[in-house]
Amino acid sequence: MSPPLYRRLLGPGFDALPARVRELHDLGRIGVWEGRAQVERGRSLVARMAAWLSSLPPEGDDLPLRVTFAAVEDKEIWARQFGKALFRSVQHERGGLLYERVGLATFVFVAAPTTNGLSLRLDGFRLLGIPTPRMLHPAVDTFESERDGRYQFEVEAHLPLFGLLVRYAGWLEQVVPKQARDSGKAS
Repeated sequence: MSPPLYRRLLGPGFDALPARVRELHDLGRIGVWEGRAQVERGRSLVARMAAWLSSLPPEGDDLPLRVTFAAVEDKEIWARQFGKALFRSVQHERGGLLYERVGLATFVFVAAPTTNGLSLRLDGFRLLGIPTPRMLHPAVDTFESERDGRYQFEVEAHLPLFGLLVRYAGWLEQVVPKQARDSGKAS
């Protein structure tokens, strides 16, 4: 079995990440994490249409969040459940870059690990598999860190000329499988 996606992507830089960020990305087959999130969506018609087409999470404060990570061959499937809304993406590595497919769009990121966390910088954008000119790329900022023993995330995306697409931030903690909880009980 090959190493998890982010271990392959980051190489030795993976070990520099904060403990909770490493834990979340050190995926065997399936991982489940739960927490809370705040989501803000853009107001322009174009931003609302793009958010709808991409199944981006709905706007809300203190939304319950459950993320299921599934390693399938050389890819990871991320299913983010914000309240009742499902936002799904598929990630894989190619040529040292992280590709994330969301609906009809594919984002190509350069990953930068540090002892403070992991940032992803947008390096390319494809729509229906076709690379788009840089001037049409959305601006995307992501940062993963650890605070108070929890995995923290911040994601913000803006569309050229149309402003905010989505901004979401929050925290996650790993869900301990029932059999692991039961095995820790005294007999």
